[in-house]
Amino acid sequence: MQKYFNIAGPCNPDKHYMVPILDRNKEILPLIGQEQYFVIHAARQSGKTTLIKTLVNQLNAEGRYHALYCSLEEAHIFAETQEGIPAVPSTTWNRRLKTGG
Repeated sequence: MQKYFNIAGPCNPDKHYMVPILDRNKEILPLIGQEQYFVIHAARQSGKTTLIKTLVNQLNAEGRYHALYCSLEEAHIFAETQEGIPAVPSTTWNRRLKTGG
């Protein structure tokens, strides 16, 4: 498959034209090495999910950390925090079982 410009959803460097995401975010890896907290806050479609997924893959490949990506996107259907927080793990797990993802 020929590479193309992705305009929706996370990018995959094997499929999409893109500037290497970790090159644009060099300050994050030292923070992780120092066991510091950080926040990724940016506009829509700016590469936040692509960055997180790339970090998870790189950190796991290096073997020093066990990184996990978890989206709380499905929690938007709950109006009350008391309902949403306990439901997120089962909602995510059920969707993964149904889709094989």
